[in-house]
Amino acid sequence: MRKIFIDCGTNLGVVLNRFMHELPDHDFYAFEPNPELLPSIRRYVEQAHHPTRVEVSQSAVWTHDGTIELFLGHHESSTVMPGKRVPPVYDQQIDYSAPVPVPAIDFSAWLRRTIRPDDHVVVKMDIEGAEYPVLTKLLGDGTINLISVLYIEWHHDRFPAMSRAEHDQVAAAVSACVDVRDWD
Repeated sequence: MRKIFIDCGTNLGVVLNRFMHELPDHDFYAFEPNPELLPSIRRYVEQAHHPTRVEVSQSAVWTHDGTIELFLGHHESSTVMPGKRVPPVYDQQIDYSAPVPVPAIDFSAWLRRTIRPDDHVVVKMDIEGAEYPVLTKLLGDGTINLISVLYIEWHHDRFPAMSRAEHDQVAAAVSACVDVRDWD
């Protein structure tokens, strides 16, 4: 059995770095679409004791392979999802007028290609609203069952078009399949 940690929305790499130290027996995969953040992630990976076991991908975790528009804001709030409101604490709203095209990966297909059913897979998902379409696809095709533990930051409260009932439905379905732990 392999032990794998997947960081969806790696941002600067701070959390990845923490888990690399806490889970030294795991292989690591990191996904971050914002090219401006990759140097920070690479610095953390280079400082790790086992950098050969870390694969960094400059891509958005999404529902299909291709290119998607990334809307930039504060480095902790950029998103591929339209309509997101950013809390005032970030002091910088998302610029929907100048999206940046970035690579996108079909996370479900990637899981199917990369993970074996007997692997222990920990996923940290902080993808600024994209968790809803991504997890809905994983639920629909059964690849959700390849994940053992899911640390997740939910963003339903930042999208006025999303109802609490929609969030609750996805969260309950995911929790029925995976050990879910809130992340923020």
